[in-house]
Amino acid sequence: MANTLTTSDRVTGSSRRAPKRMGRTLKLFLLEAALFVAFVVSIDLPLTHLEIHEWLGVALAVALVIHIVQHAGWIASTSKRFVTTASFHNRVNYILMVALFIGFASITVSGLVISHFALPFFGVHPPGGWFWHWLHVWSAEWMIWVIAIHLGVNWSWVVSATKRVFGRRTVRTGGPV
Repeated sequence: MANTLTTSDRVTGSSRRAPKRMGRTLKLFLLEAALFVAFVVSIDLPLTHLEIHEWLGVALAVALVIHIVQHAGWIASTSKRFVTTASFHNRVNYILMVALFIGFASITVSGLVISHFALPFFGVHPPGGWFWHWLHVWSAEWMIWVIAIHLGVNWSWVVSATKRVFGRRTVRTGGPV
């Protein structure tokens, strides 16, 4: 009985598992959107100024760790079947995810090494240096391209999730009521 749909469920197209799925989709969508907006805002240094830029970077690093944990199952399963049975789309997405991880890791590490506000707030005074500044800027510019490709490869999910989160519910017709 737990898996049967009521007449109203058939009409609206809902099921008992929809709230959980919607909750997961909503969480992923909101986190991905927040990461994207925070990254775009943080790279505009004249808008944010250095102190806000650094704290946004720290917040982004924490959010990215959460994001990776949320995708741990996908990462593990795709890693196992990357060479053998993974689809072309999953292989491309996996390579993009690795590039995103490397890029954001280099942005985070280099950003912390050249930090003027975030780490000194905790009493840590990093050495800085021209190499770390160059790596930070270059990594951020490179990530703009990787993010654009990542969005393009996953555009159907972005559109679908946007419709699920903000779109209207459609009523299915054609079946017995």
